[in-house]
Amino acid sequence: MAGTNSPEQPATAPQLRSITLPSGKTATLRRGKGRDLMRAQRAVAGNPDPTAVVFALIAELSQIDGAPIVYEDVSDMDLGDVLVLQAEVTGANFPEPAPASPAPAASQDSSASASVSAN
Repeated sequence: MAGTNSPEQPATAPQLRSITLPSGKTATLRRGKGRDLMRAQRAVAGNPDPTAVVFALIAELSQIDGAPIVYEDVSDMDLGDVLVLQAEVTGANFPEPAPASPAPAASQDSSASASVSAN
C-alpha cells in the first residue's frame, strides 16, 4: 500500500534544469511559482524599468555554480549569460528545450495579405 502514493512526481516537467552558460558557468534553474513572481515584483518595487522584474525573477529561480544569486548579481553578469537566463525564465519556464530559431510571427504575414486584398 505504501507504494501506491507517489507525492508530487510530475511526469512531464522537471523541477530543476541545469544549463551551461556562455561564460562556462553552470546555472541551475527551478520551476517558478506565483510566489516567485510576487517576490520579484516586491524586490524591484518602484523601479520603472520593465526588465527589472525579469532580472529579479532570474535571481529568484537561479543558482550559479551552486550558489544563490541576487538581483544585483544578474545586473553584473555577462550579457550572453543574462540573455540565456532570461530566455529560460521568460519562456514557458522550461517544460521543453527551446527551439533553435523562433518562427516568424503570423501577424506579420496576415497584415501584409490583408493590405493586398484591400486593393
